[in-house]
Amino acid sequence: MTTSSVSVVVVSRHRPEELRKCLLALTFQTLPIFEVIIVGDPGVADVVAQLDRPIAVQQSLFDEANISKARNIGIAMAAGDVVAFIDDDAVAEPTWLERLIAPFSDTEVAAVGGFVRGRNGISYQWKAEAIGRTGDSEPFEVHQTTILEGTEYRAIKTQGTNCAFRRDVLIELGGFDENYHFYMDETDLNMRLAYAGKMTAIVPDAEVQHGYAESARRTRNRAPRTLYDIGASRAYFLKKHGQDLAKLDVARDHQRVRLLRHMVYGEIEPKDVARLLQTFDEGVENGLKRESITPQFDEPGAFQNFRTLGDGDHQVFFGRRRNKAKLFESAQSHSGGATAMVFSRTGLFHRRWFHRDGFWVQSGGLYGKSDRSDKLLARYTTRARAERECAALEKTRPMADKPKRQ
Repeated sequence: MTTSSVSVVVVSRHRPEELRKCLLALTFQTLPIFEVIIVGDPGVADVVAQLDRPIAVQQSLFDEANISKARNIGIAMAAGDVVAFIDDDAVAEPTWLERLIAPFSDTEVAAVGGFVRGRNGISYQWKAEAIGRTGDSEPFEVHQTTILEGTEYRAIKTQGTNCAFRRDVLIELGGFDENYHFYMDETDLNMRLAYAGKMTAIVPDAEVQHGYAESARRTRNRAPRTLYDIGASRAYFLKKHGQDLAKLDVARDHQRVRLLRHMVYGEIEPKDVARLLQTFDEGVENGLKRESITPQFDEPGAFQNFRTLGDGDHQVFFGRRRNKAKLFESAQSHSGGATAMVFSRTGLFHRRWFHRDGFWVQSGGLYGKSDRSDKLLARYTTRARAERECAALEKTRPMADKPKRQ
């Protein structure tokens, strides 16, 4: 176990409900000491003030659509030896931070990334990937904590919503390049880590659930509203890393295929395809004009410990759908963190999420799938199903007792 002090940076912009749930989930972390820094819009202060539990959070007002600049503000404020990042529309599993920072006990490790589950809380959105100098990634298998070294041509990818870095390494490398307002920001940092010969650890059991919330750049169903920043970041990345700019045509074709897929699903109109590709082209033109920016990092202030409630006593309450209200009440009242499992007598697929009142929920059919490898239908008693699901959750939620039926 590392003894490094840890700062968690959350960048938030115009997503108060998502930020609220992100902060509530952090109060159940099993790591007892860490600080939280929020870099966000003026509404952030109201979100923190309205939480029903006292927490210590450092805040910096920043209402600009530039995630790299916001993250650099967070790095400058961070008093921890390690700086971790999570998005405002993500929810961390209770053991997330403890698992994520563990590899830093090896002094050679400069960066760590964890696994990310998607909106249903079950399917993986991201596992492990390597990236090349074109910015394109390729997945590879990792089943346990693995420490890897990049090369001049191949870096180890981390996801911005679930990663951590030594603060002194971030300062040494100049933090995040602020020319990446959105997209490829951490990819560029990963490449610079590889050029410098730094080691990166991938930790499968350090998990967050990423909601992909609606923003100015995308709709709730992830259909793009603009491709400007994607075009700008891709063009700047290729220029910065000495790549053939003809690869921009390949990137544009990829976006066109993506748009056509959204059109087929009825998520955008046919007329939107040409319009959105035009925003990509405009972004490319701007990205090719961007020049290097060197951010400044001042000395941070005092470390402020975030108040956590997690004590390793995560409790699971389970029962039938008709008892949902009672299950939710029990889960909300359990101070150490809890999961409410709500089963219907159906074959519905399962999903997991974090309730706005501060507890986790898993719902689905008693006979339905909760993993891609499951049979389409499988017979269970209610208790057997609960115990089966608890076994799957134990690696990220420390359970001190057997699941309780309601």
